[in-house]
Amino acid sequence: MRHHHLFRNLLIKTFLFCFLLLPCLVQGAQETGAEFVKQTPPPPTIQYRDYASLPELITSLCDEADGKFKHFYGPGLVAVTPFVSIGEALRPGVSKLGVTLADQMVAVINNNTISLKIGSNKQRHSQQRLSGLLEEMDGYLRIHISGTNYRGQRISYVTNVEMSEPLYRALHSYMMLW
Repeated sequence: MRHHHLFRNLLIKTFLFCFLLLPCLVQGAQETGAEFVKQTPPPPTIQYRDYASLPELITSLCDEADGKFKHFYGPGLVAVTPFVSIGEALRPGVSKLGVTLADQMVAVINNNTISLKIGSNKQRHSQQRLSGLLEEMDGYLRIHISGTNYRGQRISYVTNVEMSEPLYRALHSYMMLW
């Protein structure tokens, strides 16, 4: 009998809460302007891509860099150095991939800066640079790209690409630069 009495009290309290107190709480929240905002998860900070085609990869990386550095560089040319290979499995130096990436970056990045209006002499004579590092890590290629504009401001970002056979060969083919 005692359990029946406890159950009945619990049922009455639940009823009162749901039908009398809960509407008051909801109305109070609406009066304060509070509303439920659905949060979307932030985009992943590390993105991995898979490319079997080396030209497709280089084009994609240059397009990405073009977007990241848009409105960053001022008028004039950007000096792009060949991307240097680093890491335990790589000997320090410039690979075929590093030279090819730098060559393509010159064309993409400088096409946007040449069209800008030339300002003061300081802007024209301050060197703007873009450089990169290539590092092989656990079956992925980590590409770190950095830039410096005529104001001395710097911007960097990292992208990771799943290693493919053509990419591996280009990364491990070293070139002599004069």
